[in-house]
Amino acid sequence: MQGWIVVGGLDYGESDRIVRFLTPEQGRVDALGRKARASKRRFAGALELGNRVAVELGRGRGSLPVLNTADVLSTPTLARKELERLALLNWGCELCAGLSPEGGGGDKLYHLLRVGLDLLERDDATPGVASRLALEAKALTFAGLTPSLLLDAKDRSRLEGWVGFSLEAGGGVAWPGYGERIRASSLGDLEHLRKTPLSETLHLAPPEGAVHWLLADFTEYHLGRALRSRSMLSMMGPTASHDTR
Repeated sequence: MQGWIVVGGLDYGESDRIVRFLTPEQGRVDALGRKARASKRRFAGALELGNRVAVELGRGRGSLPVLNTADVLSTPTLARKELERLALLNWGCELCAGLSPEGGGGDKLYHLLRVGLDLLERDDATPGVASRLALEAKALTFAGLTPSLLLDAKDRSRLEGWVGFSLEAGGGVAWPGYGERIRASSLGDLEHLRKTPLSETLHLAPPEGAVHWLLADFTEYHLGRALRSRSMLSMMGPTASHDTR
């Protein structure tokens, strides 16, 4: 059983909670957990962020289905013990949920998040900037929003030397006039991470240059809103460093 991943939630009324799931079949799904906040035994911790759960839904009075049961299949343990891992857990869940459609078509994002959660449970190293960027690049690709990193987003010529990055145009563009100057080779490093299996990024060095937030900015631009978990991620040193070498 694959299960659904808890990727968010919102308190509702006096004791209910709207729970957001990422699913392999239906993309992003919201369900109403009645009395979820009134009793610790109601769902017994099953609705914690990052949990993979077996879910049974019922028909509600409104548009939201009602969450009847949620049984834990797996739960992050190491990721909840270290602040850096916890920040990445929050970021990965919000990122993949935000880019996933409702009603189906989110299977690749679901499986990407599962790999990301597994990576956070590895005890040989803490996932860093390279893993985060790889997750972001792949999530954008699976959402149909692949940024142009090797070719000019405007005229499709090869990017070389110093370039810029345009959110509106869709990626790297010839300098001048588009944001902070960055090296084309740094965008090439992002493209390499996009194509590298996420499970193989744990020990990779991050790209050089001011590119560590480009994909996060690109994601927020397309979503039309800021991702709440970014503020927590930004406080982490190595995990979110913005190296401007």
